[in-house]
Amino acid sequence: MNARFHAVLTALSRTPRRIFLSAFAVFFVLSASWALASPMGSAPDDPAHLIKAAATARGEINGVSGYMEAAGLQPVRYYNVPAAYQQLTNPGSAVQCFAFHPTVPASCGTSDYNSTALVSLPTTAGHYNPIYYAAVGWPSLFAPGSTGMYLMRLVSALLCSLMLAAAVLLAAQWRRPAFPLLGVACAATPMVLFLNGMVTPNAAEASSAVLAWIAALSITMDPRPELLKRRLALLVVGVAVLANARPLGAEWIVVILAAALIVKRRGALTGMLRSRAVWVAGAAAAVAGLIGVGWSMTHGDNAKVPYQSAYAFGPAAHTTLNLTEGYIKGLIGIFGWLDTASPAVTYYFWLGVVMLMLIVAWACGRLLHSAALLGLLVGVIAIPILAQGVEARHLGYIWQGRYLLAFAVGLPILAGTVISQRGVEISAALQRRIVVVALLLLAFSNFVAYFRSMRRYAVGLDKALFFTHVHWEPPGTWLLLLPLYAVALAGFLLLMIAASAERDEVEPAPDHEEPAPGEPASEEVATNGFRAARPPRIGAV
Repeated sequence: MNARFHAVLTALSRTPRRIFLSAFAVFFVLSASWALASPMGSAPDDPAHLIKAAATARGEINGVSGYMEAAGLQPVRYYNVPAAYQQLTNPGSAVQCFAFHPTVPASCGTSDYNSTALVSLPTTAGHYNPIYYAAVGWPSLFAPGSTGMYLMRLVSALLCSLMLAAAVLLAAQWRRPAFPLLGVACAATPMVLFLNGMVTPNAAEASSAVLAWIAALSITMDPRPELLKRRLALLVVGVAVLANARPLGAEWIVVILAAALIVKRRGALTGMLRSRAVWVAGAAAAVAGLIGVGWSMTHGDNAKVPYQSAYAFGPAAHTTLNLTEGYIKGLIGIFGWLDTASPAVTYYFWLGVVMLMLIVAWACGRLLHSAALLGLLVGVIAIPILAQGVEARHLGYIWQGRYLLAFAVGLPILAGTVISQRGVEISAALQRRIVVVALLLLAFSNFVAYFRSMRRYAVGLDKALFFTHVHWEPPGTWLLLLPLYAVALAGFLLLMIAASAERDEVEPAPDHEEPAPGEPASEEVATNGFRAARPPRIGAV
């Protein structure tokens, strides 16, 4: 049995391609499971994003400006889309009767998604960059009604899963990959997977940020000439998507690149600045960033209402501070229309693993590493306070934890890379044991969060624990989706263990011994991005 287990681990992680494909498969199954288990219109602003995606696929980019009286004269844009999408906003629809009511199953109301006649519908997402919507909206052109909506969700899940799989590959190619992999696993919270299965640019923002964080940190903290071009290419992908997903993309990119430069390995930039690939990648990233910034500057935020509220900065900031706990939970998993929280154990385990990584990283990192980690931790709390304190006068209290995902996912990823680079006193075998236990806690936390969300829509949260007398069934039924989700989590666990064990006894060279890109490599043999192991250190088992 032990031999078979090791054979499975070896098969999963034998080559970078296998790691990438395996990671993509599990992330896609997990994200697609959320897409199917969540009723149509059950994600935050789901109707607005579905209307925007269907309109963009039909060539309607800007729409017609107007105001929606039902929302307090909120600015919107009107688009011509099939009448089936009107069911997402009608007062008598299923969406309108279960949203904000966690005890009401998704079977309430009526849903007729068959009409194909074009009608003019409003959306508050009209000002968003159309690139994401064009990428996911095309299935609505040939698949009518709810079928097209679910297919759009699956396309979004596919694209976001590709970026998360690339992040796993980059983490696996560190010399000591156990904690970088754990950092990526922590970043892929249930909330990230839930968003990946919805039609929302927040999904692309979060997943591309995970990729951009690990790519930037890999380039500056673990310089490897043989991997530089691949890392640069994936960094450009992450930056390009992040810059064009939501209006704050450019700001998040500045934070990512600044953090990567602050914690860089000594001499890491010397050789890279002489590399043509670095300048080409920089130019490509700059062009993508300018496109995103240009769109945001020429298409104002539709969410600003034409009146001002009485919320001054001081009271608004104080109120936001009191809501910090909810925002942090929102980074991990608050589903539906913020009406379905994860079980408490999900938050305890997830935050426990992240805090453990932070403590270890602070213990073994240099002063700049500790400062960068502290800055990110403070930012998770301070950014919502500052942002909502300023905007509350125009918007009221609208901040949600998921808005900060692109920033917050950098915290566990940076902690994992610091431990990998600096934690040479921790034997590789001990690192792997810690990571395995942490991954088990994350997998369990993830599953119970998924289970709770599915139960909320099937019977309501005030009903029996198990699915007796189910009122609403997702496509494929819960009898298929729940085991499928569990199997995917098990596959992800095996993959992460395999990827971390492949080079579990390899140490990074001290800072002053690390060759800069372009200089001769050490005596270790590079093989397709993987290096031969050295003898184990004291403490290895």
